[in-house]
Amino acid sequence: MSDAPAAKGDGPFEEQRQIYDLLSQETRHLILQFVLGHPEHLPSLDELAYMLPKNKASIRDQLEVLSDSGIVDCYRYPPNEDARDLPSQFYGLTERGVEILYEYRYLRGLPVARALYDNTRLSEKAQRHRDAPRPELPAEVADALTIDEDTDFGRLERYIRERTGNTHSVDDQVTVAKAFYNAGVGPEEAGIKRTELLGSLDVEIEYQPRTVLNHLVDAGVLAQTTPPGPDVFAISERLDDIVNGEVTEEARANLNALIAHIDDELQVTALSADAAERDGPQARPSTPSVAVADGAGRTIRSILASEFGVEPERVTDFLRSGDPVDRLNAAVEVIESSEEVTKSEEYGQIVFVRPAYRYHLTERAMDLV
Repeated sequence: MSDAPAAKGDGPFEEQRQIYDLLSQETRHLILQFVLGHPEHLPSLDELAYMLPKNKASIRDQLEVLSDSGIVDCYRYPPNEDARDLPSQFYGLTERGVEILYEYRYLRGLPVARALYDNTRLSEKAQRHRDAPRPELPAEVADALTIDEDTDFGRLERYIRERTGNTHSVDDQVTVAKAFYNAGVGPEEAGIKRTELLGSLDVEIEYQPRTVLNHLVDAGVLAQTTPPGPDVFAISERLDDIVNGEVTEEARANLNALIAHIDDELQVTALSADAAERDGPQARPSTPSVAVADGAGRTIRSILASEFGVEPERVTDFLRSGDPVDRLNAAVEVIESSEEVTKSEEYGQIVFVRPAYRYHLTERAMDLV
């Protein structure tokens, strides 16, 4: 087909480019990843269709490209042909395919691909196809795809103990690294957050996750990355939502709501005073809940005036001056720290939060296994 690599006569560099294009196409890349992760390295077409986010026709087309290129072959198992519920055709690597994947470092991902497969919930049909009898791969192919799990991780464990053996948490570091390894959290994965460590990987450790992860990062076993997107998220407490790109406008809206709350206090004070004058001294409250216009009493206006060193009647002007985010956050912090007034739900702070780091095994760690 047209996607197959060009003949070798085009030169080694052209051939290398063609092979790279062949392997990097999304569907073909996923097919090879699943072939590597399959317990027998011989999935059926239905297994591939179940595991890959592609339709069966697209998968079949790309299998044909890989077959034309000599990387994958269709391995038939005639005894299954008369069985209605069992596949008789399976797809696996050829010797040339193994050589190419080794050259392009695909085979180092065998443990990760297997872990991803093992952590995938299969349908009843997918399980039946997985367990179906099938032919054997050529010996050279089977040997190249054999995973010696103890030896693989043992090499990484020795590396960790050599680098961080003088730390108290070295045993926890080995436990966590093995959990990452078994879960397939490699360089191509998004990684997991520190807060997800104990739950997602189901590990039990003695020391704090932060301590263990930092040691593994320092040793070059784990990489600490930030997820794609903004470096900082601006979150409005009033909206309980991200307001990146609208921070100043949202801060001003919150300030307006705060100032309206202050003005409401003044109106309540005036009404209370009028009612007290009409009804006589007995109607006057023993402890005023709001301030009068000159700022007497413990109200939001008087508290902010005291905190910012301005006259009570200048509080709203002060809030409207300067940086709106700084003014808002400072005012809300003062109000929330006071036991004498209650903040309205109509305003709140603008909180700036950095996205949580994510962790995954490094290229160095994968090379060791």
